Amino acid sequence: MAIKQPNSIIGNEHLLVTLGMKGEIFNIYYPRRDHAQYVTDALLAINTYGNYHWLNTIDWQSKQYHPESNGILQTDLSHFSGITVSITDTIPPRYPVIMRHFRINNNEIEGSFYTYFDLDVGGMREKNAGFYDEENGILVQYWQNNYVGVTTIPLFDDWQLGKALDTAWWTSAKWGIERGELQKNREEIGNVNMAARFPLEEKEIIEYIIFADNREELYRLKDEITSIPPKQLVIETCDAWNKWILRGKEIDLSDTLREYYYRSLHVLRLLFDEKLGSMIAAPEFDHAYEECGGYGFCWNRDTVEAVFALQTAGYPEYLPRFIEWCKKTQLRDGSWFQRYWLDGTLAPSWGNFEHSTQIDETASTIYAMARHGNTLSGDLREKYIDEYWDVIERGAEYLMRRTGEGLHDSCLDLWETYYGCFTYTNAAISAALREASILAEDLSKSTSLRYGSRAKWIKKSIIERLWVPDTGCFAKGIIDGEIYPVIDASVVGVLTPFRVLNPVVEDEREKIIMTLNTVEDRLNYWVDGRRGIRRYENDEYVGGNPWVVTTLWLMRAELDLAEYFKGRDDEAYRSWVKKTETHVGFVTGGATSTKLLPEQVDKYTGDPAWAIPLGWSAALFIEVLHQLNRVLK
Repeated sequence: MAIKQPNSIIGNEHLLVTLGMKGEIFNIYYPRRDHAQYVTDALLAINTYGNYHWLNTIDWQSKQYHPESNGILQTDLSHFSGITVSITDTIPPRYPVIMRHFRINNNEIEGSFYTYFDLDVGGMREKNAGFYDEENGILVQYWQNNYVGVTTIPLFDDWQLGKALDTAWWTSAKWGIERGELQKNREEIGNVNMAARFPLEEKEIIEYIIFADNREELYRLKDEITSIPPKQLVIETCDAWNKWILRGKEIDLSDTLREYYYRSLHVLRLLFDEKLGSMIAAPEFDHAYEECGGYGFCWNRDTVEAVFALQTAGYPEYLPRFIEWCKKTQLRDGSWFQRYWLDGTLAPSWGNFEHSTQIDETASTIYAMARHGNTLSGDLREKYIDEYWDVIERGAEYLMRRTGEGLHDSCLDLWETYYGCFTYTNAAISAALREASILAEDLSKSTSLRYGSRAKWIKKSIIERLWVPDTGCFAKGIIDGEIYPVIDASVVGVLTPFRVLNPVVEDEREKIIMTLNTVEDRLNYWVDGRRGIRRYENDEYVGGNPWVVTTLWLMRAELDLAEYFKGRDDEAYRSWVKKTETHVGFVTGGATSTKLLPEQVDKYTGDPAWAIPLGWSAALFIEVLHQLNRVLK
């Protein structure tokens, strides 16, 4: 399956949909964010005077945006012939339904307008079946208890159920569109595709794409959704998103930054499964793992950042849901796996052995669970400890076993690239044991002392064994028994997010400042006059682009120092705040037209690159804006 990186995402509690910048649907996930993926192709076409035009080609100019920063997606397409097509995509709350409103200006050109679907219902490419129910005006495709129906107002006047097979191309609905003649067959089985036709003179078309678990439910949903005026569904969708946004904390931002902030909140909500309590890192786009290992899974590390960001923004309910999910997914040895499906089953991984696991995943989880417990008091704290201490203790004991020499034994780094002992992972472990030590004071002084002593030993070992005076920076880590001196942005983790080093302590502050300066000097990359930060020197993944996450890490650390110097040294305060300015421009300048923050920014073009949107990027952006808001007050 081709790799398709989206320009926008929309959804609700049932559906997650990714789209290209010309309104083509790339992926539809139902009933979860990680499974099943229903789409090979979902395209639009026009046939005029025997010539066909797919609307996702270079012949069409496009503008895609969210009107009024809500959950509605608008795509405006124009052709040099003068034909224009406007698409309003709405996924109303409560319904597993995509409503597409097409407005067509044919410029007095005769022809046909088509919608085309090549679907893998239930995630299954083969063994599908399709039929057209003329009496009820609905095209249906199904596999086992997975149903999709397509109906329109006004009803299409031509259709085809075909086979998406190169060996039988003349049966394909796609070929029918390109030929300008659909076959009007009633049924098909196998690798099914389908198309519907309208006269190009039709000015407005409402299309409903409906998902259900059985045929009866599909027909019930069809009758219900088509009985509601489309305008009402749009209003309900806008109101639902606006109401959710208004629940959050107030933040003083420019209008431009506010748009990116709201979109980042939308992204986290769409990536998070509120029932299960887990979150995918990004909508999957490399389904065959051709160029990466996939992103449509839950990494504890990413989700920890996301739930804390949501809490900062005024949505505290996500953190306890994730903590409950962590309780259910902990492994018997006290650790957590590299990544999971949202339901807690183990995802495909290269972390199946002790040496190949990512210890920072477990450390991040314990850090989050213990840190949250430490914010509680009274009966709430006591109840939390009763509910989760056993989980925290098992995880902390796992971390104790893996750090018997003062630094952790060999594992996979957070980038899933190197095996060894790493500054970032050690910082995560030290912070986790520090927080667990504080929480343990309510239960056992000896346990608290053990965890606290180990946290301090690891911190001492980081400073003594991983600091490299020649570079003025912490080493990435120790690989094959030797210091690996390559500069890696993740060493910023000693300050943010884990607060292992404290800027109040002079020697630690000096090391923090030198580290940030070295990271900035050695890893910065200028793109269109804006400065981003690469992951590490000689990074070859996807061409070694600067990343949004690493840039935001540096910003958070710079703002931490600005907070420290505020009221102590005004010149230093202003200097650290000023350093963040080009980073903000890099982050927002690398977003899609719909304000989605990617994983990376193409170092040559400045375009969003690879995973789009990345929840980790959105989470850190939310945290940075709140931190900036606080620092500037």
